[in-house]
Amino acid sequence: MSPMLPNGVRRLFRLSLRRPDLIHEAMDEELRFHIDERVAQLTARGMSPAEARAEAVRRLGPSLTEVTRRLHSSAERKERSLAMHELIEEFLSDCRYALRGLARRPAFTLLAVSTLAIGIGANTAIFSAVNAMLLRSLPFHAPNELMDIVLVAPANEARATPADNPWSWPKFVYYRQQQHSHAELALYSAGNFIVGTATSERVPGELISARYLATLGIVPAVGQDLPTSEDIGPGAPSLALISDQLWRRRFNADPTLIGQTINIDGQPFTVQGVLPTGFRGLTGRADVMIPIATRSAEDLAQNWSLEFSMVGRLRPGVSPAAARSEAELLGPRIYDASPMTESNLGPGAKGGWGASAHPLDGLRVSPGVRQSLLVLFGAVGFVLLIACVNLANFLLGRATARRREIGIRLAIGASRARLVRLLLAESFVLALLGGAASLLVAWLGTRLLQAANPLETLRVQGLSGLGIVGFADVGIDSHALLFTLVTTLVVALVFGLAPALQSTRPSLTESLKEGTSPTPQRGFRFGISRGTLVVVEVALAVVLLAGSGLMLRSLGKLLAIDPGFDAEHVLTMRLGMIPGQIPRDSMPGFYDRLVAQLAAIPGVTNVGLADCPPLNGGCNGTIITFPDRPAVKGVEAPGIGVHVVTKGWFGALRVPLLRGRLFTDADHIGTEKVILVSELAARKHWPGQDPIGKRANIYQGGFHDGATVIGVVGEVRYSTVDSVPVPEVYMPYTQAPRTSLMIFIRGRGDAASLAPAARRVLADLAPAYPVYDLQPMSSRVAAATGQSRFIATLLALFAMVALSLALMGIYGVMSFAVQQRTREIGIRMALGAEPGAVLRQVISEGATLAAVGALIGVGAALLLTRVMRALLYDVESSDPLVYLAIVVVLGAAALLASWLPARRASQVDPVEALRLG
Repeated sequence: MSPMLPNGVRRLFRLSLRRPDLIHEAMDEELRFHIDERVAQLTARGMSPAEARAEAVRRLGPSLTEVTRRLHSSAERKERSLAMHELIEEFLSDCRYALRGLARRPAFTLLAVSTLAIGIGANTAIFSAVNAMLLRSLPFHAPNELMDIVLVAPANEARATPADNPWSWPKFVYYRQQQHSHAELALYSAGNFIVGTATSERVPGELISARYLATLGIVPAVGQDLPTSEDIGPGAPSLALISDQLWRRRFNADPTLIGQTINIDGQPFTVQGVLPTGFRGLTGRADVMIPIATRSAEDLAQNWSLEFSMVGRLRPGVSPAAARSEAELLGPRIYDASPMTESNLGPGAKGGWGASAHPLDGLRVSPGVRQSLLVLFGAVGFVLLIACVNLANFLLGRATARRREIGIRLAIGASRARLVRLLLAESFVLALLGGAASLLVAWLGTRLLQAANPLETLRVQGLSGLGIVGFADVGIDSHALLFTLVTTLVVALVFGLAPALQSTRPSLTESLKEGTSPTPQRGFRFGISRGTLVVVEVALAVVLLAGSGLMLRSLGKLLAIDPGFDAEHVLTMRLGMIPGQIPRDSMPGFYDRLVAQLAAIPGVTNVGLADCPPLNGGCNGTIITFPDRPAVKGVEAPGIGVHVVTKGWFGALRVPLLRGRLFTDADHIGTEKVILVSELAARKHWPGQDPIGKRANIYQGGFHDGATVIGVVGEVRYSTVDSVPVPEVYMPYTQAPRTSLMIFIRGRGDAASLAPAARRVLADLAPAYPVYDLQPMSSRVAAATGQSRFIATLLALFAMVALSLALMGIYGVMSFAVQQRTREIGIRMALGAEPGAVLRQVISEGATLAAVGALIGVGAALLLTRVMRALLYDVESSDPLVYLAIVVVLGAAALLASWLPARRASQVDPVEALRLG
């Protein structure tokens, strides 16, 4: 038989063996035939019939039973293989048929593929973000063994619950000596360093202990790790590790750099090694790593200089729970080894300090970002559901239009299962095309997420979480492709099966009569499935509209908050100064010259300096006491935020003076120490009194021996826009000099236009100090609401897509109904029905579907939007204004979607409709 014949044709020339009993019967008959033939041959050679049969059976195998079993098994495998091959051939043939059918209906195909591409693509993009930031393993050896170990500060009047805190060097040494759960322990802390001399630049970096890379399982790509001897204590040689990025950018990837010295913060450091590509420490930004042990012994000896994070690797066989229990046990011992003072504990402290340990994986991102990602993933899931419901609606409508064709196929003998497979092939082809197109949507989505990079914007807010994961890592990888494939297959099966099943069980008589003489019916009747699908679409859209509406309302309230200053037309920047390079006594003179030259730039109206910008995620703080009030035993001193500013800072940011005076040139070292207090500080510490002239002790900057209040200024928000204001005190820079200050320049025009002139002034005055963190103050304010903006924007986009798809569903159902009932409408109008009555009837049907869906959607939204409470500011998840706006918008849109087909129905020509029927 020719092997070129198709399988289906070749099968005609053999038995159709489908059932196992028939297969066994055929094999048994074949086996008997071969045995009988062999017996006949042996008998002809002179053997007796009994001997010949025994010999024939013996030559077949160990036993006749075993031979029979093997033949049956082999035949069944071949039959299954052939059946599967034919099934695949049939499916591929159905797919080719579906492609030809879809090509003949390009509008339907384009609509269905675009709908799926948007739904699947959006899900793939957000899944890529969730995978990169929440699911993917950390890029370290055995990341499940890594633990984050923290000190735990007690609750006090500023916070209701204990808070995690970093470590000091002595506390780290004590913990390392006492613990037994970790094979490796290391410290790290984010910092910034000035690299180079003549062409210096400021780069981010980390202070690390010597076992840092070993703890993480990282090996330098070039050179060596830090020697373990550096972890013994202060006074170690000055060695450094640099990132691959800095090595290539600044040193042209020179392999001979290892062992050479580079200038870091004015001191020579020997380059010990180059870090692997992409690794920039747990902060995710480090270009330079230098040992903690190179710090002075005096700095490291401070028990409560809490600045280092600790990471540990578990010993084999030790569980995270056991490590946490040990840390909690050692916590009180650490506290006893160096008891806390009032200033350490904070006002109103409850209990002592402790310690705890958590898996490092839990620190990937801040809780707010984690919740935001999950909310977005849920939102795009709703978008996909709506897209799939629309696909089911499209397929059901198309199948209804093919009802006569399906009826004919059934009448001539096609099985229902065969027709279901044919229709499923069409949904599979549509889903496959939509899935392929979704990769473009997903790629664009991931590029937008990378460009927006909200985590980078939010870093100014002191966002918690590791820097090794972020939106920069989002991309289409193998996991995203697998997610797309699985989603596509699920969509094809789940949302193609229901229309296929419903379409293949029509009344055969009605199907064959359809299209020739339909019976007039009362009203517009919708198949229960299509009506239900539209209701589901609208309900899902309402949930997304509610979520986006709540976020937009919350964002509006955030933007309406007065931060206490005017950010417009203000340019901010910092100078990368090396601590100690300018003597402390000379700092005021240097900054006076800097302010004078910047103020001389054309268009500049005010110049000020401060140690901490507003909306920075929190600034420095200490305790405040009062000389005229005796200390109350057992009552901790209250806390207060501390800021060092120049006299021009209030004018640069237009912070209002409410009472008294501002700082002047007369307030300098050697004169009476003076301070300004915020309005909240005045109300809290001098209730019902005028604070002007009062004395206070500020335990920072040398003001612990007392200073006089000379003025009260307005409230400025330093933490976040929605944070609760705290009492603040301002010290004049001329009496409390600081090295690192931010420059604030107010101009008459655009803030960015001042940058070139400001850079020239700084280059002339301080060429060795690189300028960094240069940006308009308005950008800092925008970053303060960056998370809310990001979530609100994406939710609004998803909600608009969902609303469009839902309205598309309403329009499609109404248009299909009008098309199917054209002859009925013609009969009604021929009998005297007014066009207006037909118009109202069609609109009312569409409005009913939208109303039912909206009612269900509002109920679901009231339940589901509760998970967003932590993301909302001053807005309840049941905000009535949001739901009222949704009803209005959805109602208007639904009426428009119903009006278009209704208008077409009211313009039907009775004669033409009857002739077409």
